[in-house]
Amino acid sequence: MTTSAPVLAVVDPYGPGALIAPAFREHGWSCVAVTTADQPPGPVAHTWRPQDFDHQVRYTGDVAELGRRLRRLRAVGVVTGLETGSELTDALCASHFPEYANSAALSASRRDKAVTQHVLARAGLASLRQVHTPVFAEVERWLRDNGLADAPWVIVKPARSAGTDAVRRVRPGDQLRTAFEAMAGRRNALGDVEQAVLVQECAQGTEYSVDTFSVGGVHEICGVTRYTKRSCGSIVGIYDSVEFVAPDDPACRQLLPYARGVLDALGVRFGPMHAEIMLRPEGPVLIELNPRLAGGQMGYLSGLATGRSQLDRLVDFFNGRHRDTSGYRLLQHVMSVFVTAPRSGVIRNPDSLSGLADLPTAVRSTVAVPPDGLVRMTSDVFSVLGRVVLADRDHDRMELDRRRIKRIERDLRIDRIEAL
Repeated sequence: MTTSAPVLAVVDPYGPGALIAPAFREHGWSCVAVTTADQPPGPVAHTWRPQDFDHQVRYTGDVAELGRRLRRLRAVGVVTGLETGSELTDALCASHFPEYANSAALSASRRDKAVTQHVLARAGLASLRQVHTPVFAEVERWLRDNGLADAPWVIVKPARSAGTDAVRRVRPGDQLRTAFEAMAGRRNALGDVEQAVLVQECAQGTEYSVDTFSVGGVHEICGVTRYTKRSCGSIVGIYDSVEFVAPDDPACRQLLPYARGVLDALGVRFGPMHAEIMLRPEGPVLIELNPRLAGGQMGYLSGLATGRSQLDRLVDFFNGRHRDTSGYRLLQHVMSVFVTAPRSGVIRNPDSLSGLADLPTAVRSTVAVPPDGLVRMTSDVFSVLGRVVLADRDHDRMELDRRRIKRIERDLRIDRIEAL
């Protein structure tokens, strides 16, 4: 490492955070990987690229010593890669890099979904009714107190995971008890053990994401996307497609003021954030906030749709370039279409997926089937067969290709294997 190169530390550089070091190295930076565990979480282990870093530092519990070590390595800033590292990033910035610090007192509210909703309610913003407890009797009491004992659905989810991991839609009663007992003590996809179970009301509406980049508490809107999801029994939140919407879309008039209020309430001062918001008939409500770059190819999609991503803004900021706070504009229509497996088993017609990249508006396909054809039923974002990115100035042409993809998905022949 040359001492003249500026140095950036990335905490848990996995998932969307794996893109940070390569982007900074292209601009002459040196990067330090700070890890909070011996191994990256399983679903994102394949994104770990140690070759992108000049130094690797394992956090052992002493924030002050870690901060001093980063200063000795001439680090000028610390950013979060995966949300597993967000609380350590907050602690490091509070003590050693205050110009990039978010509120340390509210750090948990940006990481723990139960705390998030509590803080929003306290701030007078729309929030989800919820209970977070290791005791099922408290859930039953909460249902009665909130008039939800006869609700068609409630949501059971881990408070500190991601990617719709283990999110379930269940009916109050025996279904809820079974889901509660399955969640309690479970190790989630990001490696945390869920000592308590989060149960929330089931919000109905259209789901959006709002991606932002903040400096000094000023929140720039980087892009807004509309989600299409489906449910299968108790499995909820299976992605069908994600589509960018224009900033003058009527939904943005409600989403954007609310999103900025959420960021203020949660103490966001600096960096990229990914907010998932349900737009209900009565108004928007936050589903969750991810204190990191948006994942799932969103940086690439944002570049296609708007010409500039959250990561572009992060790189520009640290390189002292002028920061445009005017938001974004839609250059073309962009959609990511998910290809899923409705059951576990062996795909008998995998060749039907081979031409997805050749569709008229397709610009990228990551759809892949293992050589033996064995696939697991899609239950979350980690178990999709892949995604096809569509882009075109003509929305109708893009929509036609989306329908073609979904028709191919419906026609997949999968021989069921129960034990898979």
